[in-house]
Amino acid sequence: MSELKLPNLLIAGVGKAGTTSLFWYLSQHPEICASSMKEPRYFWDPWKGEAEQAPLEGYARCFDHCGSERYIMEGSPSYFRGGSRAIGSIKETLGDTRVILMLRDPVERMWSQYRAMKSKLSLPKHVTFDEYVTSCLQVWHEHQPRTPENKPYYLLAGGFYIDYVPLWLDAFGERCRIWFFEDLVADTRGLVADICAWLDIDEQVVDSFRLSVENRSIIYRSGTLQRLALKANSDRLLRNRRRLKVPLRRMYYAVNRAPNQERMSVETRSLLQETFAESNVALSLELTRRGYQHLPSWLPDSSARVSV
Repeated sequence: MSELKLPNLLIAGVGKAGTTSLFWYLSQHPEICASSMKEPRYFWDPWKGEAEQAPLEGYARCFDHCGSERYIMEGSPSYFRGGSRAIGSIKETLGDTRVILMLRDPVERMWSQYRAMKSKLSLPKHVTFDEYVTSCLQVWHEHQPRTPENKPYYLLAGGFYIDYVPLWLDAFGERCRIWFFEDLVADTRGLVADICAWLDIDEQVVDSFRLSVENRSIIYRSGTLQRLALKANSDRLLRNRRRLKVPLRRMYYAVNRAPNQERMSVETRSLLQETFAESNVALSLELTRRGYQHLPSWLPDSSARVSV
């Protein structure tokens, strides 16, 4: 068992916060070997419930191609909400691995998740964002148990980051770091170089990276074409074949991408901001206490609150 190649670098969340792009950027570093499957999702996932964990040998096959690189990396955003159970399993199996957490304004992330589920045909095309948020709030307020039926509407809970972040930071200490989607967008090269510096690997090579945006969600024209595209983008076909996937994706967007005419209403934005406000305040205080500075604008300034 000790001879198995296992990761010592995880991108553990959150979804729709640039994790796919970051995985692609870091995979270009000569001292990082990325898993053959971007999201193995090996460790406990809340949606799997009590499902028996697969054999470790199967997980290790995702890294068979890795050689002498300093880091072996995988990225499964679902780990973020796995709580103490997932964290305990990771520590038991991988030891003191390094963990990257990407966070994003939970309101904007909610909008992005909605668009992603529309793109993946997980929501009816006619459902509006206002209707989606109303259903999510109902599931949350009623404490409905997780079921396959309400899964698309259970994502609101993942935006209360304060419920999860301290568990990761307590478990991994300085080996767990948080970065923000907003900074990734504003200065992609700078953030990737910062991560490389934290990993103590050459940050200058980032200048040679292709820093393209990955995992865009689109509004489609034809549901049939979109269904075929999703099938082709499975791990077995195109997902890990970038040379073939990139030009095909460009052509597909030209054919089946529809204009996005829907916008988040002012009322719904205000409602979501109010919903996440308490969690954001608590998270800002927690991160400030742990030495984080230059927090994004959606995290209230701690010094301003203290003076109130």
